[in-house]
Amino acid sequence: MSTISVKEVVFRDDLYPRFEPNQATIQKYSDSVEYLPPIKLNQNNILIDGFHRWKAFQIAGMMEIPCEIIETASEKELKKLAYQFNSNHGLQLNNDEKRKYAQEMFGDMSVKEMSLVLGVTERVIRVWTETQAKAAKEEQARRVCELYLKAWHTQESIADVLGVTHKTISNIIAENLGKNGKFSFFTKTFTPLLYTIWNTPKQDNERKHFGAFPEVFMENLLYYHTEPLDIVFDPFGGGGTTVDVCKRMHRRYYVSDRKVIPGRESDIREHDIANGLPEDLQKPNLVFLDPPYWKQAVNKYSEDSEDLGNMTLEEYNLSMQKLFDALSDRKVERIAVVISPTQYPNDFEWVDHTYDFDKMLKNYSIEIRYILPYSTEQYNGTMVNKAKERNKCLSLNRDLVVWKRK
Repeated sequence: MSTISVKEVVFRDDLYPRFEPNQATIQKYSDSVEYLPPIKLNQNNILIDGFHRWKAFQIAGMMEIPCEIIETASEKELKKLAYQFNSNHGLQLNNDEKRKYAQEMFGDMSVKEMSLVLGVTERVIRVWTETQAKAAKEEQARRVCELYLKAWHTQESIADVLGVTHKTISNIIAENLGKNGKFSFFTKTFTPLLYTIWNTPKQDNERKHFGAFPEVFMENLLYYHTEPLDIVFDPFGGGGTTVDVCKRMHRRYYVSDRKVIPGRESDIREHDIANGLPEDLQKPNLVFLDPPYWKQAVNKYSEDSEDLGNMTLEEYNLSMQKLFDALSDRKVERIAVVISPTQYPNDFEWVDHTYDFDKMLKNYSIEIRYILPYSTEQYNGTMVNKAKERNKCLSLNRDLVVWKRK
């Protein structure tokens, strides 16, 4: 046992379990400080046990107080010791104080641990923490469903991430799926478009990413060509439209891009599709491709020569052919591509990328073709005048074509 100056004792009210100190007890202790057991401190002089004794020594005008030093490795251990000591001797904690501790430490300690610390039965602990247990169960379920929608996860990998059994994950997924195969955590009212011309007066999200795909179009694509919990693969993730819509519509997603924009690292995987399909990609039900529109995207995404928008037409088509072949080898059921034709600005030569892609997709046939008019003018005044002079019509729409495996 050693002593310490009463002024050097560090008291933290966030750590001490009492609601209010008992002044009568302090006064009583001050009359017989020589008989009081030592207070307990950790290695940083933080008071673990003995608040009333410490105050009694101050009232008695004592400069030093006997103490016992206990090494603590964490805040959790510090708080656990404070409650444990105050539950079992001296002016013991009342039930309100014990309940407060149980509710605060729920999740950090097991029911059995809290029962031993507080000196009450496990049944009492469960009653006190019923609200916390319910909230924790709901949060765990939400987290499991959120991770499951990220299609690079399996139920086994989710179990590893959350430190639970595979059976627990399987049960949570089953319990939280409705009859329509949707999770209750993600939902939005949706009214599908009825015709094959999809028009929107303006971009319907706040993304400033070049070439961002409107969410209403993605919603309709998923509505018409996938089912809940189908896997959607998008290797040109951009600003994350596919991610956000898949979450709302309960589709599992594997979204990647060559360069992930800051803030989307948890949802979009960094992967260059030019290097082949991701190794951990499960077989997707739908692949959505929104590649750079070749000459229209020159240097828009990057200045890298490997960027599709910066390639020659031959290189561009070879890269797309390689991607289509890889998807065909995986026997993907549907491939959707959004792209607009290219018109060279000088002679207005027409390059129909959709036609070229159709020739590449030998094992697929076109299921449907949607027309997506641009919401804003795509040409400057000089180009419009040149087109008039040469009697040329200018394209103002993108194609969204869905191919289905034969």
